Amino acid sequence: MKKITSILFFIVFSTTTLSSLYAASVGVNQDVAGLDTTPTIDRPFAPSLLRTKNHHKATLDSFENPEVCAGCHPKQYEGWRGSMHSNAWNDPIFLAEFKKGLKATDGKIFKYCAGCHSPIGVLTGTASWDKETNTFDISEKAARGVTCDVCHSIAGAVPLEDTLTSEHGNGSHIIDTETHIKYGPLKNSVSPYHETQYSELHTKANLCASCHNIIHPVNGTPVERTYDEWRVSPYAQNEIVCQDCHMNSVEVAIQIAKTLKRPETFANKHVRLSGKASTLGTQDRAIVHSHEFVGGNAIISSIMAPKSLRKRKHADIAKKRLQNAAELTVHFEQRGDELFKLGVDVYNVGAGHNLPTSLTQVRHIWIEATVTDNQGNILFETGKLDNHHDLDEDKTVVFKSWTVDEKGEETHDPWAINHIVRDTTIPPKGHSKHEFIFANKNNVKQISVDVKLNYRSATQHFTDSLLGPDAPTIPTITMEHTSNTYVQKGNGWSKLMKSFSTLEEEIENN
Repeated sequence: MKKITSILFFIVFSTTTLSSLYAASVGVNQDVAGLDTTPTIDRPFAPSLLRTKNHHKATLDSFENPEVCAGCHPKQYEGWRGSMHSNAWNDPIFLAEFKKGLKATDGKIFKYCAGCHSPIGVLTGTASWDKETNTFDISEKAARGVTCDVCHSIAGAVPLEDTLTSEHGNGSHIIDTETHIKYGPLKNSVSPYHETQYSELHTKANLCASCHNIIHPVNGTPVERTYDEWRVSPYAQNEIVCQDCHMNSVEVAIQIAKTLKRPETFANKHVRLSGKASTLGTQDRAIVHSHEFVGGNAIISSIMAPKSLRKRKHADIAKKRLQNAAELTVHFEQRGDELFKLGVDVYNVGAGHNLPTSLTQVRHIWIEATVTDNQGNILFETGKLDNHHDLDEDKTVVFKSWTVDEKGEETHDPWAINHIVRDTTIPPKGHSKHEFIFANKNNVKQISVDVKLNYRSATQHFTDSLLGPDAPTIPTITMEHTSNTYVQKGNGWSKLMKSFSTLEEEIENN
């Protein structure tokens, strides 16, 4: 009996020890992990890592309205006011998902999410959630999202040893709410309205990492990892940062991706980048950054204000960015067993992060292919949306991630994610190759192949589940499209050359 007891004790001890070792090995800083962390002077807004400089108590007077900034910086304001930064709080899909998460966690994720979507609301305590009514109470200034003052009051980043996984993220900004100094990337900047200070941080990707690297506050799973994707990319190796692409025009971003050179190296050669940073500026700057911050979201800004030219412009820019992010190559051949092989290679040629990025369990890029004979009969197809604008992921090549909760069940909800079970996103300058096999059922001598690479910000089912019958139809953006016809000549097949009028039509449609 004594021996049995000793064995049982050893098993329990070993299991407990192994569990402790596992917990210690996952790389989570247990001092800041969890949703029930007690706020401290260095971490007053837990589970967000957001803090103020010198622990100053922020008020709404600590921040200017963006329209004040527009007085001297109209170009920057025009770019910002249609951006996702300006819609960070009011995005209806975010708000619906946020409410769902707050109900599921009894409100514990409020500051975790709002720390990036309404930093002013968290810092000033003017944003809150009512559990009984499931509604928000937020000041007008806090509801403006990520405003000029939010970014230009950033005085530093939280030390990595104080973060969750020794990585930037989860709102790890230090905001100066005490002095009204405006921090930015320009040296020798002088303003008659506010003090200015050069900030090296504003020239680095680390600035963006705080809100574009989101780590689960309990288990350390990377919920959004755009910064980490960039950090190990050829772009980072060539000192090309987020601001170079997302705070310049699409044309500049295309040139950067092609050359892997910073925009200063081709300023004024391909596009005009220089100018004055304000209407009162006396000095020409090599680069005056746009503040549109456009990525791949081509729906939110346009559906929130469909009559706004500015917001429609943001949607158009997002579409243009998507259409220059990837390339397709298509290979067609008849195999020795008389079956046919369609090879589709997808290249991430224009994004400094994975395709797609951010909430990759929600965002989708997929291959749509249709193969027909010269009588219009379908020989093969994949990636078609059904009547409810959804697709069968089991039968489609989709670039995304698959995430599960602690029970191992698939989930799209960021707060419920326990780990990632599969990831097919394409890294920067990366490549993904796929083959589809089909039969020439009618033994025709002419076959047409149509291949598209499509993108959407979320599935229709996901959007409908959040917004109900009033949910908008999520648009499908065609990133790349190629169409070719092949004819049999002897024992082989060759591509049929397109007529000049057909090529003109394709150019017009694209």
